[in-house]
This record gives sequence, structure tokens and C-alpha cells, in this order.
Amino acid sequence: MGAKGELTAAQIELRARFAEGLAAYRARRWEEARRAFEAALLAIPGDGPSMTFIKRIDRLVAAPPGEGWDGSWHLERK
Repeated sequence: MGAKGELTAAQIELRARFAEGLAAYRARRWEEARRAFEAALLAIPGDGPSMTFIKRIDRLVAAPPGEGWDGSWHLERK
């Protein structure tokens, strides 16, 4: 994101909200994760990783993963 001590307030906020979202995502707390990623987008609109996770959450809510799911995402094509 940037050199230590050089992050903007918005970048620091993005980092914090994204970390919250990622923890909730890995714990399958989909709505909590969505709210955190949406908060990250308020800090830095258009943040690609946050938008990607929101799209993934939509798919996971529609088709929940099995018990063995470890949080990883497998690409189906290049």
C-alpha cells in the first residue's frame, strides 16, 4: 500500500476495514464481511480487492461452500 509511515488516513481506514472483512469472510460471516468491505470502499472508492470479495460473497451466499472450505478461491478459467 505504501511505505511505513506514509499511508494516508483513507489507506489506513481501508486496511482496517479490509482486515475485518477478510476475518469475517474466512469465518463465513457473510453479511459482516460485506459490511466491512463496503466500509473499505467508502474509504477508497473503487478498491479492486474489496469489490472482488463482495462479488465472491454474493456467490457464496447463493451457493454456500461445503464443510471443508478453507477460505480459498479457485479460478475456473484464466
